[in-house]
Amino acid sequence: MSSNGLVQIDGLTPIKKEDRKQSKVMLLFPPEWVPTAPYLALPMLTAVLREAGHTVVQRDINIEMYDHFFSMEFLIWVKGRLGMHLKPLQDKEKAGTLTDQEAGQKAVLEDAYAVDVFDLAERAEDAKLVVRGERFYDAEKLERALNTFREAMQYISAAYYPASLVFYPMESNLGYRPGVSKEVFACLDDEQVNVYRDICNQLVLPSVSKEKPAVIGISIGTQMQLMAGLTFCKMIKESFPEIRVVVGGNVVTRLQEEWAHH
Repeated sequence: MSSNGLVQIDGLTPIKKEDRKQSKVMLLFPPEWVPTAPYLALPMLTAVLREAGHTVVQRDINIEMYDHFFSMEFLIWVKGRLGMHLKPLQDKEKAGTLTDQEAGQKAVLEDAYAVDVFDLAERAEDAKLVVRGERFYDAEKLERALNTFREAMQYISAAYYPASLVFYPMESNLGYRPGVSKEVFACLDDEQVNVYRDICNQLVLPSVSKEKPAVIGISIGTQMQLMAGLTFCKMIKESFPEIRVVVGGNVVTRLQEEWAHH
């Protein structure tokens, strides 16, 4: 063991600090994770990398996603997506070619499209203030805020029908099983249900373009994060093929032998 407490691998000469290559690294934590339980692995890794002289940009996309979901900007954008999906179904109904499955989707879309999005967005913005301030300790106000979050998630879900997006507990369902690799990979390109594609376009890719990191690390701690994490990996590599993308975390560590066959 060296004098600084680090284990030295036999046969390797420690690199002098002045000779170490310094890189710009971006660390991403993808959805879905309990928003009230901060994930500590990436902050610790950030500290280690910065101590070694690297520039680190850390992004908790899980928290950023919920903040984005419950914003006026995003909910109005969802309204536009609802209308975009609704009109073709209405046209098919007029033409008499609407299937039973499409009729079910049309009903969901119409119910959501009728929602007063400005009222919902104002309540969602206030609900965020509740959970971030003193009103958090008022049980009735907190419950009202949580119900608003659930209402907003139901509204968003309609735009990604038949996906079911849930605020808490972490039970969102895109219709693909995270434990089946073929379904996971199929989900990555599904623009109908994969909400994480839009999150990547709106939150992740602009940040990558701005920061221009040499390396991006994505930590996938649970199966619930597989869809988002791998969606981010794929879309980042498609847009920035020169960036090295590395994945880690509990799930990746446990599945590494299985993934080698895909």
